[in-house]
Amino acid sequence: MNEDMEDRAQSTEASYKVWCREHGVVVTPDGRVGESDAAVLLGYGNSGSLKNLRQQGFGPPHYLRVVAGAKVSYRLSDLAIWVEQSRNED
Repeated sequence: MNEDMEDRAQSTEASYKVWCREHGVVVTPDGRVGESDAAVLLGYGNSGSLKNLRQQGFGPPHYLRVVAGAKVSYRLSDLAIWVEQSRNED
């Protein structure tokens, strides 16, 4: 990962953390959130869209560990990297 990409991912992750704190979202000590919260952070209307991406192999890395009742969880840093890697520079 190049330095510019790493900086953008860290900034995005910091924004996610602030949003989670402001909206009372449960974040585990290792930085994971449940699937529905991850979907909201990524701008999807519901977790079904994120689930479809995951099942097709196109979604961000995920964990099959329960967080706040969700069977699937995502690390905020992984979400940030996934978003920044999809950035179009055109």
